Amino acid sequence: MKKTRNKKGSIAVFLTSILATMIIVSMVFVQAASSICGASYADAVLELAGRSVLSEFDKRLKDEYGLFAFYGLEDMVASNVKTYASASFDKAYPNESLWGGGSDDGTVDLLKLKLQSAKVNMAAYSLADVDVFEKQIEEYMEFMLLEKGIDFIKDMWKKRGGKPAGALGGDDQDEQDAKSVQSEQKALMNKVEISSLPSHGNTRNGLGIFQSLASLEKFGSVGDIFKEGATAIKVDEYIMSNFKYYIGGDKARDTFFNNEVEYILFGKMNDKSNLDNLKLDFLVMRTALNENFIHTDPELQKIIIATAETLGVAGIVLETVVTSIWALAEAENDWRLLLEGRKVPLVKTNKSWALSLKSVARFKKIKNDDGEVEGVNATAKKISKCVYPPANTGLSYEGYLRIFLFIENREYKLMRVMDLIQLNLRGSYYGDFLIKDHYTGFSLEAVVSGKKFEYEQKY
Repeated sequence: MKKTRNKKGSIAVFLTSILATMIIVSMVFVQAASSICGASYADAVLELAGRSVLSEFDKRLKDEYGLFAFYGLEDMVASNVKTYASASFDKAYPNESLWGGGSDDGTVDLLKLKLQSAKVNMAAYSLADVDVFEKQIEEYMEFMLLEKGIDFIKDMWKKRGGKPAGALGGDDQDEQDAKSVQSEQKALMNKVEISSLPSHGNTRNGLGIFQSLASLEKFGSVGDIFKEGATAIKVDEYIMSNFKYYIGGDKARDTFFNNEVEYILFGKMNDKSNLDNLKLDFLVMRTALNENFIHTDPELQKIIIATAETLGVAGIVLETVVTSIWALAEAENDWRLLLEGRKVPLVKTNKSWALSLKSVARFKKIKNDDGEVEGVNATAKKISKCVYPPANTGLSYEGYLRIFLFIENREYKLMRVMDLIQLNLRGSYYGDFLIKDHYTGFSLEAVVSGKKFEYEQKY
C-alpha cells in the first residue's frame, strides 16, 4: 500500500514538472509573439505619425507652384510625432472597461508600449537646398505629364496662343502678346527683403552669356547630356509655365516682378535692368550668328567686296569692320522684331535677313595731302524703326528665353526661382513666408520600450 502511494506521488511530481515546463515555454512563446507584435505595431504607428506630419504641407505652395513642403522646426516636428504616436500607444480610454461596463478601469494593454524618445533631423530636406528643390520641380513635371498627359500639354499651348512657344511659322498671337506688354517696371529696394532671398541678391551682368556657355562643361559625357539635359529642360518648362516674362506668360497673375523669367536669368532687383541685360546678351549672341551668316553667304560677301572696290580700299580690315557693323545693326533689328511679337531664326537665310548694307553704314574716304585715298572711315547709321524681313520664321521671344535658361548656371537659376516664389507668397499669402523654413521630409529616430526605430519620411 505504501509502495503504491509512492508511485502515485512520483507521477504527480513528474506531471507537475512537465506542466511547469510547458507553462514556461508557453510564456516564452507569448513573450516572443508579444515582442514581434509590439515591434510591428510600433513600426506602423511611427510610420503613420510621420505621414501625418507630411500631411501638413503648405496648401498654397502646392496649389500655386506644385511643390510639396511643410513648415516646421525640428523640435516642433518631433513634438508632433510624439503627439500622434502617443495617441496610439496610450490604451487607457476614460469610462471604458474591459467588459464594456462603463467603469474607469480602462482597457487592458497587453503590449504595454511606451514612446521613450523621438528625434528628428531635417537638414537634408530643406526646400532651400537646390538639389531638393530641383527634385520637387522634376517630380511635379513628371506627374503632370504622366497623369494629365496630352491635356497638360494642351493647357500649356493655350497659354501661348494655341501653339508651342518658339515654334516655326508665323502666328498673329505673338504680335497680340507684344501689344499687351506690361508697361509697369517694378523694383525691389528693401535691403532686408533682399538679404532674406534664397539667392541673397546674387546677380550677374549682361555679357554673362560667355560664363553661362562655360557652365555647359558639366555635360561631360553622353550619359550626362541626356540625364542633366533632360532635368534642365523640365526645370525650364516649369519656369516658362509658372512665371511671367516681358512678352507672354500669364499676365493676370499677381506677382512682385513683371519680368520674372528675365529676373531668373540675371537677378537684378528691377524689371528694366533685367530686360536690358537680356537685350545685351541677345545682341552678343545674334551679332556672332549674323557675322557667321555674312561670312558664309556669297551674296552678302559680294556686296561687301563691291563696296570696298567702290571706295578704292580693299582689305581684310575694312571687310571686318563692315561685317561687324552690319551684323550688329541686324542684331538690333532682330531684337525689335522680337519685341513686336515676330520671330528670328537662329540660322538666317536671305529671306530672313532684313537690313541692306547702305541702310546701316556710312562710309567716308580718308585722303592724304596728294588727294589719294589711304583709308575709309566707316560709321554705323542710326536706325529708328523696325525693318521687317520677307519671312517671319524662327524663334519667338519665348524661344530665345528658353535658350538662355538652358545655358544659365543651374544653382543661380534654381535659387532665383525660389526668390520669386518667396516674394510672391510673402506679398499675397503671409508676410513671414520663407523658403528656408519649409521642408520636404525628415529622418526620424525613435525609441519605443527600449527598441530603436529609424525612418526616412519624405514626399
